[in-house]
Amino acid sequence: MRVRLERSGGFANVRRTVTVDEEALAPERAQELRRLVDRADLATFPEDPTPVAGRPDRFVYRLMVEDGAGTRAVTVGEDAASTEMLRLLEWLQATAEA
Repeated sequence: MRVRLERSGGFANVRRTVTVDEEALAPERAQELRRLVDRADLATFPEDPTPVAGRPDRFVYRLMVEDGAGTRAVTVGEDAASTEMLRLLEWLQATAEA
C-alpha cells in the first residue's frame, strides 16, 4: 500500500505533499498504516466534495491510497474530517517527518 497526502489551504495556502509506502516501513508500522486507513473509512468521503463557503483559511486534504484493489482518492476539508480520518492524516504527516 502506498498513501499520498496533499494538504493545501491554511492562512498562507502552502501546499504540502507526503507519501508513505508500507514497504519502506517496519512491519508493525505497516500494520498500523493499514489499520488507520481501514478505520478512516474512505468510502464515506467524496472524491471531489462541494467546497464550503466562508472557511478560506481551513486545510483541505487530498488522500490517494494505492493497493492491490486499485486506487481510491478522496478530498476532505479540515472541518469535515472524522476523528479517525484526522488520526490517519496526523500519522501520515508525522511519519513523513520522521
